[in-house]
Amino acid sequence: MKTNYKILFIFSIACLLVAGTGCKKLFGLERQTDWHFEPVVLDPHINKSAWQFLKDRALGTTPADTIFKRMYQGILYSGIDTSLYLQKNKTFIFLHNDAILRLNKNVITNDCYFGYHFIGAPAVTAKKWEDYPKDSVKNWLLYLIVDGDYTFGTVGPTPIEVKTMLPEGADSKNPKSVMFFSLVNDQNMKFSINDFIGSGKVVQARTAGIISTNGPVHVVDRVVDYINNN
Repeated sequence: MKTNYKILFIFSIACLLVAGTGCKKLFGLERQTDWHFEPVVLDPHINKSAWQFLKDRALGTTPADTIFKRMYQGILYSGIDTSLYLQKNKTFIFLHNDAILRLNKNVITNDCYFGYHFIGAPAVTAKKWEDYPKDSVKNWLLYLIVDGDYTFGTVGPTPIEVKTMLPEGADSKNPKSVMFFSLVNDQNMKFSINDFIGSGKVVQARTAGIISTNGPVHVVDRVVDYINNN
């Protein structure tokens, strides 16, 4: 035990000597130099329209992935006017493939669109867009386009009500066709969708604050829906 204390004492003295003399080595090892940390903020601007961004990431153009492939297929199937994704002063909710079809041990989960919105009687999970009426798919896609510019800097911890492109009255459960945006009030500051008192379906964005040339894009990997339990 005394030997250990002696070693610790000698090591402490050596450290003080190094600190006092500016010696660059201790026991043959380089002394760590001071390093000034400079934070870097990534540029959220993608310098392309929301529509081009969606197509690029659906068709494997740039970069070589297809994370929006199922959303793109739904857009084509529904017949929605694709020029909506070129309009300015809009906020877009983009669907990662998992938001539409997600499997857990080969079973469709109930937090994706196909597993949440049942079809038929008795109710079963869907396996493709064609299992739904085109108008229902179109209405859901319209709900995911919001009037106005909402992203970090314009949204805070208090949920704000925003208007979507879904026509009022098209959804009996959401007659005003609204959505709620807020930021989670913690160090991560995640972008939250439909986090209001009584909400039965809160979704946090997988990636938020992507700035296209015609509006912010927020990417989700779970189904977004308006459920008010009040």
